[in-house]
Amino acid sequence: MRKFSIIILILVIGGIYGCSSSKKSFKSGNYYSSVMQSVSKLRKSPNNKKSREILSQAYPMAVDFYTSQVNRMKDSQDRFKNGKIVDSYKMLNNMHDEIRRSPGALQVIPNPEDFYNQLKFHTREAAGERYTAGEEVLAMGTRNYAIEAYYHFVQANLYMPGYLDVKDKIEEARYFATLRVLVEQVPVPSMQAGLSAQFFQDQIEQFLFNYQDNEFIRFYSTRDENLKDPDQILVLQFDDFVVGQVNNQERIIEASKDSVIIAKIPQSSVQSETQKEQKVVICHSPPGNPNIKQTIEVSVSALQAHIDHGDKIGPCDGYSGNLTSSNSAPQKETYINVYGTVKARFRENTRQVVSRGLMSMRIMDAKSNTVVLHEKFPGEFIWVNRWGSFNGDERALTREQLRIANQRPMQPPPPQQLFIEFCKPIYGQFQSRVRNYYRNL
Repeated sequence: MRKFSIIILILVIGGIYGCSSSKKSFKSGNYYSSVMQSVSKLRKSPNNKKSREILSQAYPMAVDFYTSQVNRMKDSQDRFKNGKIVDSYKMLNNMHDEIRRSPGALQVIPNPEDFYNQLKFHTREAAGERYTAGEEVLAMGTRNYAIEAYYHFVQANLYMPGYLDVKDKIEEARYFATLRVLVEQVPVPSMQAGLSAQFFQDQIEQFLFNYQDNEFIRFYSTRDENLKDPDQILVLQFDDFVVGQVNNQERIIEASKDSVIIAKIPQSSVQSETQKEQKVVICHSPPGNPNIKQTIEVSVSALQAHIDHGDKIGPCDGYSGNLTSSNSAPQKETYINVYGTVKARFRENTRQVVSRGLMSMRIMDAKSNTVVLHEKFPGEFIWVNRWGSFNGDERALTREQLRIANQRPMQPPPPQQLFIEFCKPIYGQFQSRVRNYYRNL
């Protein structure tokens, strides 16, 4: 029951909205829209009182509006008046057809008037208007007039497909309206062994030969025998390029980090201020004798100095003697932290493989052999490999330094791939510039 009530509510709201829309259109003077909305509503609800009332008022006023427009245009000096008359008759016939398809609307307007005979006559006249205008401007002999003629002939064909020889006229106008551009790609003079620019030239040609931003621009290859007399010549060549230039750099960083836990001391072994300071076991190498290892005990206050010159916390490997102090404690012992500074010497190696080039684009007027546009497009690709190593405590290093320290030297991409990479930004610039230049030409 609830679902049924919701459906009824939706239908009621829809009916109110439909009536409101047609009434609003009527009040604003859009009689055609008011008629079409009312007819649509009556097709769904033939007895809708408000829609019937609006249709009975709107339809005569819509017919009067468009027939008055037709009469005004017939008396006007507008060269393309028949096209505008056709538009009005189409509106009148649309109302006629929609009413005929709605039983509820037919009860209100039992004899809607059709204007098909008038539409047929003026459609032919409209096609003739456009055809004649196309012939006149085409005879002017310039490319811009040929573009205008093309649109006149297309419109004539829309009014009456196949009117006279309009299809031939469309192709004729298109021919004279089209700017034909010959594309010359100058070979790269000194390519490295095994390096080819063919992929880049193919990419350029694929873009140009499928160019659709302006239907009156067409690009031709030098291999195309159909082009005898181009309007422009587009010349592309690399002025300069280098592939695989290697730059190696090395830097050493003395890294340190404060407030790092360097030892843990058993809480039970901490003595009062009047007693001796707590001892820590370390593996000590005397200054200048790194090969000598001694397990000794040092005070906490001296621990940082020993760590700074390379001593390690804990006994030396293989030590089995007795110590008066130990870093070990009972299993349930509580420890306190000893903080200090950790240090490391970080060595970073960077290898850059640079590839770059400069492509020149010249657009020349084929008849005068003058340059109408000359631009250069730079491109660069830098392949980077970083690796490193360190001596000391790794806790002194940053996360990025640790990542680099775990890297190993890598081989750069092959020269062909490097060439492809630095050509990518060149292609993007070239594509954008061609689009901007020829879009409205």
